[in-house]
Amino acid sequence: MSDLDSELKVMKAVDIFSITNDILNQGGQAWITVTGMSMYPFLTEGRDSVELSKTSFAEIKKGDIVLIRRLTGAYVLHRVLKIQRTKDCFYMIGDAQQWIEGPLAPEQLQAVVTSIKRKGRVIRCDSKLLKFCVSIWLLLIPVRSKTLKCARLAKRIAKKINPKFNVGF
Repeated sequence: MSDLDSELKVMKAVDIFSITNDILNQGGQAWITVTGMSMYPFLTEGRDSVELSKTSFAEIKKGDIVLIRRLTGAYVLHRVLKIQRTKDCFYMIGDAQQWIEGPLAPEQLQAVVTSIKRKGRVIRCDSKLLKFCVSIWLLLIPVRSKTLKCARLAKRIAKKINPKFNVGF
């Protein structure tokens, strides 16, 4: 085991996010590495990290990626699908999912993603191109699973034709 390995520590998300919340509450931003595949194809585990900033219920918009804390204590990073300001709640969905989570209370909202870091490149979440892609993806909710299956099939076919072919999905 190398010196670097001996310094690595495994921490529970609850502990990390308590530190992250302290940073956000002081007006700072925090970068976290994406885990899980529920936000695929927009976010991929191990490839992407996201910049979190403090936000409020009044500031979130449909299409934003937000960090919430479930009533169980688990933290989840998903996309805002619907906001009902008169009922003081919102709904969210993972980009690779069809299951809608909610209603969620404003108190569950922890942060909003403001940037995505992918392969050394930073993508701002307020970019017009990203917002356009997100709006199309939200319209595709009823057929997402079929869309992803077709994309994977196309990738397999392309790789058989050209083994050097590589796409992010």
